[in-house]
Amino acid sequence: MKAQLRKVKWNKGTVEGSGQEYDYTRVYVEIPVYEQQQKEFGVDVLELEYGTEADHIKLAHLRGKLPCQVEVEFMPVKKGNGMINLVTKLEVLGQAGQTTSSSQDKAKG
Repeated sequence: MKAQLRKVKWNKGTVEGSGQEYDYTRVYVEIPVYEQQQKEFGVDVLELEYGTEADHIKLAHLRGKLPCQVEVEFMPVKKGNGMINLVTKLEVLGQAGQTTSSSQDKAKG
């Protein structure tokens, strides 16, 4: 689907106290609010898992160029007790350049 890429966020570390490790790069794309919604309208953002903290390097060239138009594909996957949306393809369209990612293998781990 075509969407506006709004934000790229990454982090890696350990939760103080529990010792649980975290390692992620997330992207945030703009999506429309359901048209039949009675008490809101406009757009919102959807959080997508792009990969590990190291994967943000693939998007570093977009710093200062957001928002930009992207073609993005993702699939819901189970992570622990919850669900996340995992990017399977991300292609930057237009002036910002091109980036592709396939994170399906990361979903298996």
